[in-house]
Amino acid sequence: MLVSHRCRMWYGIVLACVLAFVTGCGGGGGERAQQPASQPSPPASEQPAQPPAAEQPAPPSEEEQLVARGQFLATSVGCTACHSADGTTLVGPTWKGLYGHEVEVVLPDGTETKVIADDAYLRESILNPNAKITKGFQANLMPVYEGQLSDDDIQAIIAYIKSLQGEHSHE
Repeated sequence: MLVSHRCRMWYGIVLACVLAFVTGCGGGGGERAQQPASQPSPPASEQPAQPPAAEQPAPPSEEEQLVARGQFLATSVGCTACHSADGTTLVGPTWKGLYGHEVEVVLPDGTETKVIADDAYLRESILNPNAKITKGFQANLMPVYEGQLSDDDIQAIIAYIKSLQGEHSHE
């Protein structure tokens, strides 16, 4: 009898310690477990409200989605191996500030002229890169993407190039 009485006593002590530990560590469950035991939950009128819909970030616009797709394509197709977005000159001219900028080009017959880097010029440069070579760069390095990129892909890449604002230099 003495042994069973001691066992019950130890079980009681262990159970009391476990309950005290669980309660002290916030194991009580519910919202109360997230609040310190000494501080009650604030009244509902003082709890932070959800930000109004105007403060929540808006989903990306169609243009932002197009630019992001263009950036993804430029990387995945390999454009960024030769064309930088930060002004650095690589094998090909940088795209930073290119759109709308005047570019000196060399035609296949060796004639030098100036063109504006607009949608038509960029489209032609993607589909037929040797039609107009930016002065100071080598011909026959850029792959021909005609038949490899859809019109939507080309529009996305052009949108990405347009988004790269800044001072353009290819010197």
